[in-house]
Amino acid sequence: MRVGVLINPVAGMGGAVGLKGTDGEETLCRARELGAAPVSAERMRRALNVAALKGIDLIAAPGEMGSELLHDMGLEHHDLSFGTAGGPEDTRQAGEMMKGLADLLFFSGGDGTARDIMEAVGGGLPVLGVPAGVKMHSAVFAASPEAAGELLRAFVDGNSAETEAEVMDINEDAFRVGSLDVKLHGYLRSLADDTLMPGSKGPSSGEDWEQREEIGQHIADGMSPGLLHIVGPGSTAKACMEVLGLQHSILGFDAVIDGKVTAKDLCSQEIMELLEEHGRCAIILGVIGGQGFFLGRGSQQLTPSMIERAGTDSLMIVCTPSKLDRVRHLRVDSGNPRLDQELRGRRRVIVGYGREKIVEVL
Repeated sequence: MRVGVLINPVAGMGGAVGLKGTDGEETLCRARELGAAPVSAERMRRALNVAALKGIDLIAAPGEMGSELLHDMGLEHHDLSFGTAGGPEDTRQAGEMMKGLADLLFFSGGDGTARDIMEAVGGGLPVLGVPAGVKMHSAVFAASPEAAGELLRAFVDGNSAETEAEVMDINEDAFRVGSLDVKLHGYLRSLADDTLMPGSKGPSSGEDWEQREEIGQHIADGMSPGLLHIVGPGSTAKACMEVLGLQHSILGFDAVIDGKVTAKDLCSQEIMELLEEHGRCAIILGVIGGQGFFLGRGSQQLTPSMIERAGTDSLMIVCTPSKLDRVRHLRVDSGNPRLDQELRGRRRVIVGYGREKIVEVL
């Protein structure tokens, strides 16, 4: 079985520094100026470590797009040969070359990477994504790097089914100013699994605004005096801000103390500084519709070290009953497998005023 390995080396770098993506050279430069570190290759490493690669012939994109990691892991592989700077055009070229060589394209990146691969391979090659971007609305991504590794092994062993998966992406410029414009760009052949493949992000329902307001009122009424509240992305998490009449950054993290916004659209460093200053806090996190993630997708500003410092008991998960009915269970992909394991199991979710529901985190 021949598997192509392709890494977008800059995917995900904008997350921790609050840039909400890394599409475009200007944004990438800004991410680096803010101290962003690469994450995509390490997530591919985690996936390959799980996959048990016996019986797999690996074909790697050149340099930091694949072959460097495989060489570092001591894995035999065939290198594609072309000059690369690691940009979108190189992703497309690698995809076109692998279409005639591989049985599956195993890639690490985000929605922009998936779009480039779709342009290159169309429906001619099944693909499986290791989630590494800031935004992963597309249905080609596994729930975590480890889930991607399990699915790769299942594919090689003939124990997987294929499906037509949506490729979706957002307008990053609009995203950075608080507008979520998600578009369907096409489809790719991918793998089907109800547990390991969370699917594409579902649209928010305009019918549950009363439910969000009820949750927001519950959070607002329960805010302890002097306690730092870090309010995460999404309309449900931000409902408490609306109840309090506060301005908020819908897609970022805001800090609230005593009913007042003290900082908006925080990056990782700013959140850590607040935690060091205040110690105790409450972190309010919404749930991504259709996928069920409350941590790790669209919320990379909140790092595992911050959660460990604040304590997992500081996390307040909020979700409307109608959205919860559509996602069935919750997911987490914090970037730290040990923390993810700690967060799995049964957790409380605030679903209304004075109302909670116990939900399984996969």
